Amino acid sequence: MKNIRQLFHLLSYFQYPLVLIAFFLLIKPLLKGFEYLSLHPEYLFDTYSIALTFLGLSLSFSALQDPDKTSLWFERTIWKNSRKAKGILFTTMGTSLIFFAAGLFAFIASESFKKEFAYGSIVLAIGLLGYLKFQLDIFDKYRKERESSPRSDENPPKP
Repeated sequence: MKNIRQLFHLLSYFQYPLVLIAFFLLIKPLLKGFEYLSLHPEYLFDTYSIALTFLGLSLSFSALQDPDKTSLWFERTIWKNSRKAKGILFTTMGTSLIFFAAGLFAFIASESFKKEFAYGSIVLAIGLLGYLKFQLDIFDKYRKERESSPRSDENPPKP
């Protein structure tokens, strides 16, 4: 079982090249110039659709991480504070709902280039849902640590 967990953790490193590709795709339309984009808005939607798809894929790969091995200092400060952690969870959930609603709205739109944008938006929403599950695992891990560790005010030092 540990080998499978290690394999998934190694697969999660594919998130980094995918984020780099998405970042390049976000900048690519700006290199064409605003005059070109004003004449060809479908190019912007197509490129950003692909960028959203790569961001969704990178979030899906990042959800494969082992929650026990991913812990930076600022992450620990967030997840140890239940108010901050719940804020992060609700933000992720809200962002996922916004992208999912935008994707559904784009499917309803009559222009074909907006339908292409819808695919990227929905893939990103699904990636955010997978990442939300990963965040819930981390939140549960730190909640269990808080519950199992004795509080400093309950056990005062003896003189």
